[in-house]
Amino acid sequence: MPRVILFLLFLLGFTRPGTGQLPNASVVLSPEASVSILTCAPGDELYSVFGHTAIRVTDPTQRIDLAFNFGTFDFNTPFFYFKFGQGTLDYILSVSSFRQFMQEYFITGRSVWEQTLTMNPEEKNRLFRALLTNALPQNRSYRYDFFYDNCATRVREMVLNALESPLVVRDQEPSGPLSFRQAIHPFLVLKPWTRLGLDLILGAPADEATDLWSLMFLPDHLMNGFGSLQLQPETGAGASLVSETNQLLEFNDPKPLPGGLSPALSLWLVAILILLLTLAQRYGVMPMRWLNPLLFLLAGVTGLLIGYLSFVSQHVATGDNWNFLWANPLWFFLVTNVNGFWKRLIAWGLLGMLLFLIVFSWSLPQEFPLELIPVWLILSMRLTLDLFRKRLG
Repeated sequence: MPRVILFLLFLLGFTRPGTGQLPNASVVLSPEASVSILTCAPGDELYSVFGHTAIRVTDPTQRIDLAFNFGTFDFNTPFFYFKFGQGTLDYILSVSSFRQFMQEYFITGRSVWEQTLTMNPEEKNRLFRALLTNALPQNRSYRYDFFYDNCATRVREMVLNALESPLVVRDQEPSGPLSFRQAIHPFLVLKPWTRLGLDLILGAPADEATDLWSLMFLPDHLMNGFGSLQLQPETGAGASLVSETNQLLEFNDPKPLPGGLSPALSLWLVAILILLLTLAQRYGVMPMRWLNPLLFLLAGVTGLLIGYLSFVSQHVATGDNWNFLWANPLWFFLVTNVNGFWKRLIAWGLLGMLLFLIVFSWSLPQEFPLELIPVWLILSMRLTLDLFRKRLG
């Protein structure tokens, strides 16, 4: 069960809280201090697949070199897994030495980029004081949200709130609007089954259009977005928000592993197999009395998961999930001793919803993975045969 819950939320680079010691809040950074954004490449594990972001504050004069990390949580939190699934788990701003922060990414073989920000002394101190205040035990927790309040968006807001000058966009590459769902897909190229699972549990909010700012929920887009911004002074041309970019660690990107069937091919092969089994059942070769109960139970269990995440959980990203039309607990009634009239009525209702999705899914306010088509066809075929032939086998 814990593995299932950890799979569901596909979160951005979470780690355990750091144990770095905070400087005194009255410390004033020297003119030699600098503030930078650390962007960490995606990792192999699911929890790190979208990368990570942190803020570095360094002051050689006062021997300060700290990494502020908004992507941590504590496994010792009471009812951890329940809160995780419910969407009520608080995340924590932790502070560690820059060296300690980098060790983790060196060990795991993940590249790290550093963007030094153009900030005057007052802006640096304002940001540093805000970070120290947020890192206090009574302030460091916040309610995590995958799209709107995570380790990357917190960094964005902290920096923007510290700046005195407004920002303008320059050198932005023209591109069509992306939805949140489309924005995460490139990070899941090497994990097609994970992508299918996430597409299944993410609801209509994942298909809302993004812009330069909202795309910064992903560390890579935060790095690129900050690189396209410049400060807007009262007169004259403004300086770039990022004054310098350096790659601190460089590792090769992971390459696709050979072998393994894609979700689409796997599910179409299953559909063909079930079609052959249905023909064998039709001509009396095999009774197959177990097939419908198995399929209907799987659809019902999937519906319980989607229903919980959509209607009970407080995760915004999994709300309003139109997959509930086909994956819902009504399937359980078809494997029980419910009155025949009600069972047939439920079966007709489920078949109608499946046919509706097959024909009109493109017009709904949610993007459905194409891999679901063979699933819908399998369930429709078995329901149709049950309804018109009462019971096969």
